[in-house]
Amino acid sequence: MKILLAIVLLALSTALCAQAPTTVDTNQVEIAPYRHKTLPPALLTRIRALTDTFESVDGISYEQAIDLYRRDVNPEDGLVLYEEMARAYRQFCAARCAAKNEKVEVYQLLLLRTMFPSEQAVARMTLHVLSAAEARSVVGLYSLPAKPIPVYKTE
Repeated sequence: MKILLAIVLLALSTALCAQAPTTVDTNQVEIAPYRHKTLPPALLTRIRALTDTFESVDGISYEQAIDLYRRDVNPEDGLVLYEEMARAYRQFCAARCAAKNEKVEVYQLLLLRTMFPSEQAVARMTLHVLSAAEARSVVGLYSLPAKPIPVYKTE
């Protein structure tokens, strides 16, 4: 659960403000209300595939993931990012990642890479298991452009 909280806080720490990403105080961020009563079966299948890949690393169950995606303005956008993360994760970990701490480090690097260019993602990470070269290899497997997570201000 500590990993989940750290990942959620990390993911929420970047916001779109005008044109440049800025850091926000995660204590000021609240979870969004539900935007969707249900999700289409095709999205549920994709969410299942993601939780099959990442639940042991991020602690987010299938049911929790559905809850989070129901709150997303456009769940398809988030799924595309996580599917690319999963592809890169499986590719890097195919012949390694036996230890959970290595899996977590790869996951965290890929999560950072969704929000930052490769060099910045590696620079923001404190490496404990992977070498700098391995970290660059991990983020190099992620092929989508960096896209900071939008955090919307409410009054």
